[in-house]
Amino acid sequence: MSDGLQLRIFEGGYCVHPGFVVKPGSGLKPRAFPAAVALIKHPEQGYVLFDTGYHQHFFDATRTFPERFYAWTTPCHLQHGEDITAQLGRSGVDTSQVSHLVLSHFHADHIAAVSEFGDAAIHCSKAGFDALKHRGRFSGVRKGYLRQLIPDDIQSQLHFHDHFDRRIDAILPQLRGVELYCKDLFDDGSLYLVSLPGHAAGQVGMLVRLRAQWVFLLADACWLIESLSENMNQHWLANIICEDTKAYRQTLAQLRLCYRLGKADIQFVPSHCLTSIRALCEQGWIQ
Repeated sequence: MSDGLQLRIFEGGYCVHPGFVVKPGSGLKPRAFPAAVALIKHPEQGYVLFDTGYHQHFFDATRTFPERFYAWTTPCHLQHGEDITAQLGRSGVDTSQVSHLVLSHFHADHIAAVSEFGDAAIHCSKAGFDALKHRGRFSGVRKGYLRQLIPDDIQSQLHFHDHFDRRIDAILPQLRGVELYCKDLFDDGSLYLVSLPGHAAGQVGMLVRLRAQWVFLLADACWLIESLSENMNQHWLANIICEDTKAYRQTLAQLRLCYRLGKADIQFVPSHCLTSIRALCEQGWIQ
């Protein structure tokens, strides 16, 4: 097993929704949902990026119809210097130094900067990639996909992962009975892709094994930590974007069990949960 992983969480812009959409009863007041990006420094594999957040490419892709509807229904805010490439640069990391890019799924707020990482091996689900490539423009926008964000020559970078052969309780025995399935990304016990179906085709999360704790990057399997800690369900309107609502609910049920059994040892990080992200950002690098 590799030792010495480091993790840092960035905010790559944010979108705005009425609060009730993800937290019923919280009214119409707009609520910010940051697009989390995780940078992992692996002692042998180098820098590994989990998702990319927003980028100027998102605004370029949504200038025309029907893509403009995406920007209207999910207003995005990204100030100059807030995209992940600029933030990495200020941290002393050039995009060419990112050896591996893991895409949790292919919704635009997770892949907008993909074209900036032309030297990276891209790890993702083939089901997710196919969902993006094979949808028409209108149906793609309805489900949160913008095909223009993916370069035409990306195929040589892609490494597909669709076979998850280890139950999560084989890695973390305290999660006995949790039916989530994983794949060891580098076969060294440091990073595990976790199948989290439902929200989007082929969605994956990632378990990161640090020296003192585990971090579970949940992507959009839930939007707020309260979905796990308080069994809070999102409004039915939020299910419109779901690829498979039944699978989403099954995944959420397993994550709630996972949280109940493992919250003492595992830091759970939904990609859009301001509370979880800010807590990690305040810690800086976690080792």
